[in-house]
Amino acid sequence: MIAGYDLWFWIALVLGLLSALVCLVQFLRGKVPDDFSQGSVLVLEAFLVVYLIGSIVMQIVTDGPSGDAWEYYGYLLTAMLIPAGTFVWSLTERTRWSTLMLAVAGPIILVMVQRMNVLWYYY
Repeated sequence: MIAGYDLWFWIALVLGLLSALVCLVQFLRGKVPDDFSQGSVLVLEAFLVVYLIGSIVMQIVTDGPSGDAWEYYGYLLTAMLIPAGTFVWSLTERTRWSTLMLAVAGPIILVMVQRMNVLWYYY
């Protein structure tokens, strides 16, 4: 743990900020959703799938979250819906504003992973 957060949080920090940066640059360039912006959000989604699998394994191996498990998994499932929702949005609305919506997913995932970190260790 670094500064009270586990490795999952730090990976989410890097991936979320990189995804937001890529999408924001593409938005400022006036680009519609493309492989870079959509791909960065798909990487976030893949991370969250691995996070879910890791959480289930840790639930079995350890005592699980310190807080309520339903709240932890509720946050996790909601976090998984955000990149998927923005990705589907970007497929249906092919404007540069969809690229901006893709940029929002990264910081939201970061905040939600931080909250899940608190629920797992400190609640």
